[in-house]
Amino acid sequence: MTDKEDAEGVYTFHVATEGKPYLLKVAYQGADYRSTTFFSAFDAPLGVRSPADADVLDTSAAGR
Repeated sequence: MTDKEDAEGVYTFHVATEGKPYLLKVAYQGADYRSTTFFSAFDAPLGVRSPADADVLDTSAAGR
C-alpha cells in the first residue's frame, strides 16, 4: 500500500493467516525513515483511565 501524500513510502501489513485474521505488524519504509509497529495481547482487557485533572493541559487559548 502506498500513501498519496508520500509517493515513495510503502506500508506493509502483516495479518495472521490462521485463526482470527488479527493485524500483527505494520511496517513502513520511506525515503527518510522506517518504522515498525507490532500488535499483540488480542482480546485482553485494557486498563484505560481518564487522566487526572492535573495532567490535562487546557489549550483553548493557544494560538490567540
